Amino acid sequence: MAARAAARASHMAPAAATDINRPVCAQCGLPVRTLRDDENAPAYCCYACRLVAGIIGSKSGGDHAWNLLRLGFGALLAMNIMMLSLLLYSGSVEPETVPVFRSVMLLLTTPAMAILLYPLVMGALQQCLQGKPGLDLLIVAGSVTAFSVSAVNTLRGGAQVYFDTATMLPVLVTFGKMLEATAKRRAADLLHAMESLLPPSALRVKSGSAVEVPLDRLRPGDMMRIRPGERIAVDGIICEGNTTVEEAAFTGEPLPQDRGPGDRVLAGTVNGQGSLLVKTEQAGREVLLQRIVAMIHGAWEHPSPAERMAEQAARLFIPAVGAVAITSLIIWTMAANPLQGCFSALSVLVVACPCTMGIATPLATSLAIARAAAAGIVVRGGDAMEELGRTDTIFFDKTGTLTANRPSLQEVIVLDAQQQEEQVLVVAASLECASGHPLARAIAAEAVRRGLQVKAATHIRITPGHGISGLVQLNGEGRMATAGALRPDQEIEGGLMAVDVTWEGSGGGRLLFQDTMRGDAAAAVRKLADQGITPVLLSGDRLETAAAIAAQAGIGAVEAPRSPVEKLEAVKKMVAAGRRVAMVGDGVNDAAPLAAAHVGIALGGGEDLARMAGKVVLLSDRLAQLPWLIELSRQTRRIIGQNFAWSFGYNAVALGAAAAGLLHPLLAAVAMVVSSLTVLGNSMRIGRFPAEEQ
Repeated sequence: MAARAAARASHMAPAAATDINRPVCAQCGLPVRTLRDDENAPAYCCYACRLVAGIIGSKSGGDHAWNLLRLGFGALLAMNIMMLSLLLYSGSVEPETVPVFRSVMLLLTTPAMAILLYPLVMGALQQCLQGKPGLDLLIVAGSVTAFSVSAVNTLRGGAQVYFDTATMLPVLVTFGKMLEATAKRRAADLLHAMESLLPPSALRVKSGSAVEVPLDRLRPGDMMRIRPGERIAVDGIICEGNTTVEEAAFTGEPLPQDRGPGDRVLAGTVNGQGSLLVKTEQAGREVLLQRIVAMIHGAWEHPSPAERMAEQAARLFIPAVGAVAITSLIIWTMAANPLQGCFSALSVLVVACPCTMGIATPLATSLAIARAAAAGIVVRGGDAMEELGRTDTIFFDKTGTLTANRPSLQEVIVLDAQQQEEQVLVVAASLECASGHPLARAIAAEAVRRGLQVKAATHIRITPGHGISGLVQLNGEGRMATAGALRPDQEIEGGLMAVDVTWEGSGGGRLLFQDTMRGDAAAAVRKLADQGITPVLLSGDRLETAAAIAAQAGIGAVEAPRSPVEKLEAVKKMVAAGRRVAMVGDGVNDAAPLAAAHVGIALGGGEDLARMAGKVVLLSDRLAQLPWLIELSRQTRRIIGQNFAWSFGYNAVALGAAAAGLLHPLLAAVAMVVSSLTVLGNSMRIGRFPAEEQ
């Protein structure tokens, strides 16, 4: 049933989908936030991807092999320079041959610098022209400084050379960034895994014959033949055939779902053993799968507060490093040791690692969003993913959220002895033709079961949270009628839901309904409580009805009956009290409180407006995913915190040691790369976050 609820979500309003043509990184495939001056130029999501693309090119480019060969040759020269440096450091070289070794190293370093530094120099020039100096400038400055000092000392017979640092710094940075870009590509593969669920073509049935056609030629109304074991290419309704449909990759639902005539199926799911004839409702970019992909892309438009802080820190970091390097040079020079000043300033430039701050949050957030998407959960932005882990209070709507949204009519009570049950049902069904409320569907189903003739009411007026009124036809006469909830002072035993039906000239009647709680609701509430989160039932139903469901779910706090305005005020009041509030709902009445909460969580089978307001959409409607998602958010927050702590701690210690002259420039280059890879590896743990326990 959870998958069936997801199928109903295929009616999501088009406005929900963001533009799936937004630019993506030419290297790793992740969405690119910043706008480009030249839309025809390739876009890159980060420094690592731009650098790797600049050095080795894209795999589709004709110069890819040549660029790899060029990089390999530069690295080979750098390693030979390193071997010669090790001989000099060891003291095993005769003093009279030291100038020869240095001259050979100078000859090797010159072409190596030209090969390795070119993309970095171009990047540094571009950054400076844009007024945004970055890591390129630090690397170029450090490498060129090391080469210049070494060349001068070689020609003049000076005391120290740093050819190894000058060449190994760009080599280490390049290979480190290649690993980072590869990891981000893996993150993008997770993020876009759903895109590969669509088949390249489908079998369209027209005029009695079936023809294989590409997906871009499919239109609403087309009849599609779905063969056993095939992926379904459209969102549509089964007209013929019975089968099971595997939707685990789409909604996270582990078991195949039974499907037959009248049931909806979704593009990207897998047909079982039956052959189906499906009428297309949405095709191409309008299928729910494509709109979900667009929403996940759109999530990158909403960076979290931690991401914004990291970006600001990275912008301030480069000037700070320059100031530390200059200060170190001045202090050592004033201490009559200018050589040590150059040594320390060089180490400061080399050891600085702003990229740890740059990747501390975005990579972790993108992996978390991708991991949630793989479980059938759409999180609309890094801010929502971050905020989920801070939740301490969660409001639940009742009907369609805690309950299964399938109420059944239990009893019809006639309040006027002159009337009959059928008349009460006819009036109620006439009014409810204009309503999509679950109770309206139950009334309509009972009227059909009894074979009653129902004409839709006119002059309809709906008051959310109170009821519906209109002009109905009864025994050939027009009567103004009303169907609505009981007054607060009226009592119903057993926690049943009740609707009073009245019309002109009659006392009317009362309809009693029973709704069942979702099978996973109690377990979800219990796990949330174990996580330290307080659950609250916020319902428009009568207190007795809401309390009965709350007791079954294990929720101690109940606010009912609450109108849509009162629901909104309840959420605002809790937010104003300093609580971190999430709201779970699926109906139109929930849209306002969903938007007012720190995080609105909408169920995939809910009304379109609720999904528009929700920052999180559970496509499978399974409440059991809530504790799992919150734990994923908390793990993400922990990893982001660890990344920040490492980044600031490393840079503070490393810059201090470099300025004090305690760190050789080559070791500084190694430390910088190790620092980046440490943050990278820590973030990648999110991709291995365990699946929800079934």
